Amino acid sequence: MTPFKLWITLDKMRNRSNIVAVLLIIVLSFVFVDPLRIASGRYDTNPYSEIASELEKPSTTGVLVLASYADFYKFPVYKYLRDILGTRLAYHGEMVVEYGYDEVLVQASLGEKSFLQYLKTRNISHLIVPMATVETGSIFHRWSTHGTINLDLRSSSFSMIRQSIGDSPLALYKINYEEQSGSIEMPPKYELEWSGVRPSFYELMRIIKEWYVVDYLRKYEERVDTAWVFEGEIPNIVFNSPDTPEKEFNVEMQFVAAYGEKAPPQVLRITQGPLVKVLNLKAGEVSTVSLTLTNGESIKIENVFGCPQGISFDPEGQDIREFCYGLRDLQVRIKQ
Repeated sequence: MTPFKLWITLDKMRNRSNIVAVLLIIVLSFVFVDPLRIASGRYDTNPYSEIASELEKPSTTGVLVLASYADFYKFPVYKYLRDILGTRLAYHGEMVVEYGYDEVLVQASLGEKSFLQYLKTRNISHLIVPMATVETGSIFHRWSTHGTINLDLRSSSFSMIRQSIGDSPLALYKINYEEQSGSIEMPPKYELEWSGVRPSFYELMRIIKEWYVVDYLRKYEERVDTAWVFEGEIPNIVFNSPDTPEKEFNVEMQFVAAYGEKAPPQVLRITQGPLVKVLNLKAGEVSTVSLTLTNGESIKIENVFGCPQGISFDPEGQDIREFCYGLRDLQVRIKQ
């Protein structure tokens, strides 16, 4: 396999961390041309040989590795690099390996149509996806400094053409682009800047245990589908898109009462500049608000009613934290 065909998410590292970029190319070459599995100590058939053969075809212009939030390191090359760098750098080792991946996630959060446009501008012809992600049917990342990512792998835009076996099985997808005339523009970038809440409210938690070996865990604070706002927190989101300050984006947020069937009602006051929207939350229901934002505009979310302790509406849970409400989803799209 020619490793230079791989458009990897570390391409920006050329000026900052050349040694890692070079190492990645070396490891990719070794993984795909190691038929005797010398690297792993196994003398069986290389499980990636069919994928490698497919990527040798002239139609392959670029390959992107893409996975759900918990599966990124099920791609063996990235796991190998993290194991090497994590020994010395721990958490920062992951940051080095994932350098540039945020751009991909931001673009994926704008929806399938926009993401395909982004991939086209990058000359990406194929995706490599860990089978752990494939089995769920979608590539999922909950909202954070970008909107929710939920790409349907069963969409007609993606066709699985090869899959491997072994300890770290992968699938190779071909991207099915629609015929387009004229030049294709790179979709705009953006970032959601949070304040007024704890970082674990919106960040993917990275738990690292360092003993004789380093163990890694990637998870959301409590639930995958919802993050809870607690007493004293007032979320504020600043929408940043400095490269396209005039571009308008649609932001849709879903809220739920905290929590369960016996959740007390809550009222939210959502402020965007002079605009104020009031949202009523009821147990078992999802309430939605939609806003249009441009660069530098902000959203402030305040609860009108108090925040009761969890034990007051869920005695069996014995949770004494004061729950205000939950943010279920946050979608960002380019306004057409």
